[in-house]
Amino acid sequence: PCVDCSSATPRRRQRVSDLNEATNVTDGATPALYLIDCSPLLAELPGASFDVPEFTLTSTSEGELIHTTVQARVDRTNRGVRLIAHVRGVQEGACARCLSPARAALETRIDEEVLEERHAKGEGERLGRGNSVDLGRIAVEGLDLVRQLVLHCDPLCPERCGHCGAPHQMEECPDREVDPRLAVLGSLLPPSGEEPGVKG
Repeated sequence: PCVDCSSATPRRRQRVSDLNEATNVTDGATPALYLIDCSPLLAELPGASFDVPEFTLTSTSEGELIHTTVQARVDRTNRGVRLIAHVRGVQEGACARCLSPARAALETRIDEEVLEERHAKGEGERLGRGNSVDLGRIAVEGLDLVRQLVLHCDPLCPERCGHCGAPHQMEECPDREVDPRLAVLGSLLPPSGEEPGVKG
């Protein structure tokens, strides 16, 4: 969707009450996730602001699903716009220990200025075509920075045996094979059921 921020109010914030949904606009070859048209806000004086209606997205990162919920506000600055957002999400994938489905709650905050081209320097975030900002992309990228690199069950599950795949430590596996180099040590042990004798 493309949100038109024409309901921005100078020097005070209010909920956007009249939003126009438009065909998704792309920036190059990448589809926009949640596009905001900032042209009306840029026509206002610094201090104008509007609240973006809460929205949700689903994205993937390294084969894992991330469900994202975004609450955001956009403020007019003297160089462009400022995005202030609270981003929450749920990461879904496989537990690295037992391979069962696992989930992790994610949360981050975004406070970033997006500049008009005439004020932009270096690699800072810039307004896109038609004074647009892909708030969805910025939110997903922010949440990806706090994504868990290794998912585990919560509470923590038993580790899977690398030999048989059962939920126990490999050292405890009843099917594990004894290193042939150590087999000779078995002859030093007493027969099963006997108490070891004391020599000397």
